[in-house]
Amino acid sequence: MSENKNPHVDRMARFLPFDPSHDQIYEEYQVASDSLNLDTVAFNYVLDAANSGAHVIVLTGDAGHGKTHLCRRVIESFLGYEEEGARKLINEACDGNQVIRGKEGAKPERALRIFKDFSEFAPEIAAGLVEASNSDDAVTIICANEGRLRAVLASSNAGPYCAELLKSFVSCFDDGRASSDGRIHIVNLNHQSIAAGTDGESLGDRALRDWTSGTRWRSCNDCDSRAACPINRNREMLSERVDLEAAAIRKAKMRLLFATLERIGYVITIRDMLMAFAYLLTGGLKCADVHKMRRRRKKGWQQAYAFYNLAFETPDTLSKEQLKRLPLMQQLPKLDPGRRAIREIDECIVNQQEIFGYGQLDLQFPAPSTSDEDLIDAADGIDEIIGDPRNKQQRADEAENVMRVVRALRRRAYVDGIGGHIPDMVHLGFPYGADYLGIIDGHLDVPKRTLLKKSVIAGLHHIQGLQFSEQTPTLHLVDPAFGRSMSGTAILAARVRPANVDLLRLSEKWGKSDEFPYHVKLSVDWIDRHVVLRIVDQQHNPHDLLLDLMTFDCILRAAAGHVPTKFYEHDIRRVASFLGRIAQSAQASSDQINLIRDGRSQTISIDGSTIQVGAGA
Repeated sequence: MSENKNPHVDRMARFLPFDPSHDQIYEEYQVASDSLNLDTVAFNYVLDAANSGAHVIVLTGDAGHGKTHLCRRVIESFLGYEEEGARKLINEACDGNQVIRGKEGAKPERALRIFKDFSEFAPEIAAGLVEASNSDDAVTIICANEGRLRAVLASSNAGPYCAELLKSFVSCFDDGRASSDGRIHIVNLNHQSIAAGTDGESLGDRALRDWTSGTRWRSCNDCDSRAACPINRNREMLSERVDLEAAAIRKAKMRLLFATLERIGYVITIRDMLMAFAYLLTGGLKCADVHKMRRRRKKGWQQAYAFYNLAFETPDTLSKEQLKRLPLMQQLPKLDPGRRAIREIDECIVNQQEIFGYGQLDLQFPAPSTSDEDLIDAADGIDEIIGDPRNKQQRADEAENVMRVVRALRRRAYVDGIGGHIPDMVHLGFPYGADYLGIIDGHLDVPKRTLLKKSVIAGLHHIQGLQFSEQTPTLHLVDPAFGRSMSGTAILAARVRPANVDLLRLSEKWGKSDEFPYHVKLSVDWIDRHVVLRIVDQQHNPHDLLLDLMTFDCILRAAAGHVPTKFYEHDIRRVASFLGRIAQSAQASSDQINLIRDGRSQTISIDGSTIQVGAGA
């Protein structure tokens, strides 16, 4: 036995911004041993488009989605170059000024012109280059974030070709088509999801499978630190070769965690994903760090480096300033299941025995100073923590120990799927998340969908300040000019029948993907991140509002009778503005006023000089 050094751990360290060789994560500086070639839907789409006669392919999205990586892979597959040759071309021949021909032996008619990064040019210069590229037969690939792309295509030097590209780019947000004719393609990588797919086929699942595969960890087998190594423990918990069923559950829970982040509006790039996985597996440690800490620190420190704790809490070996370099890790604590008390879960993990096996490295905690024992095994719940505090400091220490252990057990319960009938989204702080996923996945039958619509309508009433004596299935729209002008009374602009209120997923709004060949779902690894609230007005015009998970949760909380207005202020204002626009477009009767007073609907009619008050419709 010896203190080994695993090269794969060093490789993962190069994906973290704590390491001097972190530049290896960028495509231009990577070496072949560090590259991770994931076959994304976007790559296959771009390659198919190039082979099918596309004239221009626009890759847009935030930095880190892998636009340069995609270009390198296309050079390899489309033009026949090896990886190192393609990477050299990326660095030397992808400024849009030259045409890249196929390698000797490849089809002679194939050629690429690649704009690797529009930010290298002033918008006017970039626009001139784009206009010039329209004159040759090479397939043009343009890489740019959305803001830069708009600036270039709308600059003073932009001509008719730039105008055509801009029109195609803008229209893809409305009609959900990556292309209208197969000539111009818009691949928006901000729609790409690392959590798309099931049964281990998401980008995240494949990356984890690659990094936890057995061949990369052979050097750990005879390392004398193996039994005390948190890195190896994380690998064992997530490796399908160690425990296929348990690893599949844990990765499914992590996939849901990332999908939930995407559905509350955070865009996770592939670079974010790789940095996050490197951090979750290693905690920023290298083999030498593990050997040193094993020798110098008391037992029980490893639990802080369990992947499910690293996701939500920073270990004491890293500063908050260091963690700020990992954008994704700033977002995950919002969903921390360790900070949410669910009685059934807490009773299970605290009071019941044998939920977790004894002696597991990630469940060993340092004992309080008043204990004679070296370690606390959290498999026993909190029984071993409770001692006999004799002063304020000891009480504070005991409370801190209990809190740390319980939070870790809640997180472990989430990733292990312990919770029975409790929906996973409840663990993440979204009590109505199961309804949201029911719409997204198309699992709601007609009765459940009808009840959900009724709840949504009740929530829309609450947001408008309406209170009814009993729940009504009809959506009442308050006149925006008089909505809150009188205490307990609101003047209505329109009523909308339940049949004219609908909830559908975003891709369904754009039509079925098999109805036309260039649906946006076919251009990237896709998950629906929005539910569409559709209201059809009296003129039969549909009005759509995109609801992310936060806004959907706001409406359903309002339906239950209370919503934290400060926390959901932006969502409430957006929903109220949407309803106000529909109300303004409604046709109002000049001789009848509909109102809600004291929770009941009433009408005021004018008949000559007589005013009549009656019950509403």
